[in-house]
Amino acid sequence: MLELLVNQPIFVGFKASHAMRQLLESLGASDRKYVSSDDSSFLRLCRIGDDLYVGKLIHDPLSTDRVDDIRRNVLSILRKLGPAVPLPSVLRILACSAVDEKTGRIEDGLELPSPAPAASLMRAAR
Repeated sequence: MLELLVNQPIFVGFKASHAMRQLLESLGASDRKYVSSDDSSFLRLCRIGDDLYVGKLIHDPLSTDRVDDIRRNVLSILRKLGPAVPLPSVLRILACSAVDEKTGRIEDGLELPSPAPAASLMRAAR
């Protein structure tokens, strides 16, 4: 039997292409507020191994009627920042937990298994 984790955030986003990475690196100060590796009301940068993901972190339980609204919100913010950068039509929905990169501990104090597979952990980009 699986235990449902209702207090963990959900990430809705996509793997950033080379063009998207270049756009994010070139953002001016006024646009950086829309995309952050810290907690943001707009978009969040996260990592799976060496891959950069862009999307929205949802802290509340996610219902199916909100998924398309969140997808449109993510894509509209990115379209505003870089109208010429190709965007995906499908976003991924991933479970995640905050990990302290220095200690390797999950935010609630549980220790990660060692060694942790890079593809299974989502880490905030620094």
